[in-house]
Amino acid sequence: MKFNNSLINRRQALKGLSGCISVPLLMPFVNRLEAELRGELPCRFLFVIKSSGLTPSELVPKNLIPEYIKPAEEKGWPNTLKQSERLIDLPLAGLDLPNSLEPLTPYKNQLTILQGLSGKMCRGGHSAWYGALGCYHTGNEGSPGRAASATIDGTLANALPSIFPHVGLTLGGKVLSGVKDSMVYPGISALGPDRPLPYQANPEMAYKDLFGVAATGSKSKAEQSLQNVLLDHMVGDIKRLQRELGSAGREKLNYYLGAFESLQDRQRKLKGLEAEIRKSAPQINDKFSSEVETDRLESHFDIAAAALVSGITNVAAIRADTLDVTYRGLGISKHVHGLGHAESVNGMTSNEARNRIRRFHMQQIGRVAAKLKSVPEGEGTMLDNTLIVYLSDAAEKHHASCSEWPFLLLGGLGQSKAGAGRYLQFPSYGNKGHHTIGNLYNTFMQYVGKPQNQFGRLDLNIDAKLQMGPLSELIS
Repeated sequence: MKFNNSLINRRQALKGLSGCISVPLLMPFVNRLEAELRGELPCRFLFVIKSSGLTPSELVPKNLIPEYIKPAEEKGWPNTLKQSERLIDLPLAGLDLPNSLEPLTPYKNQLTILQGLSGKMCRGGHSAWYGALGCYHTGNEGSPGRAASATIDGTLANALPSIFPHVGLTLGGKVLSGVKDSMVYPGISALGPDRPLPYQANPEMAYKDLFGVAATGSKSKAEQSLQNVLLDHMVGDIKRLQRELGSAGREKLNYYLGAFESLQDRQRKLKGLEAEIRKSAPQINDKFSSEVETDRLESHFDIAAAALVSGITNVAAIRADTLDVTYRGLGISKHVHGLGHAESVNGMTSNEARNRIRRFHMQQIGRVAAKLKSVPEGEGTMLDNTLIVYLSDAAEKHHASCSEWPFLLLGGLGQSKAGAGRYLQFPSYGNKGHHTIGNLYNTFMQYVGKPQNQFGRLDLNIDAKLQMGPLSELIS
C-alpha cells in the first residue's frame, strides 16, 4: 500500500488518540481504524449451537426436494436426505429456501447450506459435547467428560485476541438441563485441554459483564450503568474522537456507537406468529429479565451482535437451547426432548414444531446479519468479514449417529467462498470424496491465517488423507 502524507497524518493522530482514551470500550474502534489504514480487516465468528440435531432433509431448497429427499419410513418422523456418491454444488440463486430458512432469503447470496460431512470420531446420542466443536469422543449421556483439547471456537478465540476472547451465551446448562439464570459450563466449548469455557445464561448479567465494566472500568459503576444510558460514561472520549476523525471516520463511529444504543431498547417488538400467540400475555417491559425463552434468546442475539460490532470480541457462541427448554413464546408446550422423540404438540407434528423453532432461530440470525451488513468495513461491510455458523451438538438427529453433520454458513470473511450462495453436499459417508467436520474447522483456521492440517482426532474408519487440510470447495 502506498502511503501519502494525509494517510500518515491520520495514523499518527489515531496513535496519539489511543493514549487519551480512558474507557476500554472505545479502544477496539480505534484499533480497527488503525488496522484499516494498514489494509488489514478483522475476522469474526458467531457460532449458534442448537440441541436435538439439525435435520438434513429440512435444509434442502424446495426445488430440490423431489431429487434429493425420500419420504420418512414412520409417520411423524422427518423425511430423509438421500445418500450421494458425488459432490453436489449448486448456486442458491433461483432456488427457494425451505420454510424454516426463509428469514435468511435477503442474505441468500451469502449463505451456504452445507451437507454430507461426518463426525464419527465423536460420540453420538443426545450430545457430542466438546466433540461437536472439537472433533473427539468424550462424555456420556449425562456428562460432558473432559475437554481433551481446544474446540474450534476456543482455538479461534486464541487466534483472534480481543478484550473478551470468547463470549458464550446460553439458555441452559448441560444438554439435559432447563433454563438457567447464572454462569454455566455447558460442556461444548474449551480454550484447551481441561479448560472449559463458561457461558452466561442471564442476559442482564451478560450485559453488565460485557458492556458495563468495559464502559465504566469498574463493577460498581457497571451496576449503575444498567439503569442509565451506557454511552453517558464515554461522552468525553466520544467528543475527543469526533474532533480528531474525518467525516468518514465519524460515520463509522456512529455505526459503532449504534451497537450500544440498540441495547437500550430492551422491549421486544413481537411480529407475526409470535405476536398472535402471545397477544393475551403481559406486555414485556424488559426482555433481558423476562422468563420467557424466546425473549431471553433474542436478548442473547442482541448482546452477541453488539459485542461483535463493537469489537470487544471476535468470537461469540450462543447455545440456542437444551433438551429441557420449552418454547412457550412460540406456542409449543412440550420441551425439545419430547419433540426429538416425535411427540406431537398443540396440533403440530414434532417436525412442524421443530421447523417453527428453527425458523425463530433463523429470524434471530437474520437480525444479526442485518446489523453487521449495515456497518461499513473496508470496501464492504462487517458481514463480509464475519462467519455465522449454525449447527447442532447432536449432529443430524435427536439420537445422533454423526454420519451426517449439517451446517449453515452465513457471511463471507472477504477472501473465502463460505458464504457464496450455495447448496453444497459432499459424498456421503463411505464414498470417495467424503470429508469430516475436522476439514471444515481446518477451513476456518485457514480463513484467519492459521492453517493447520488436522483438527482434533481422526475417524479411524475412513482414509486419513480425506480428513487432512481444509475443504477446497470453500477456499477461493
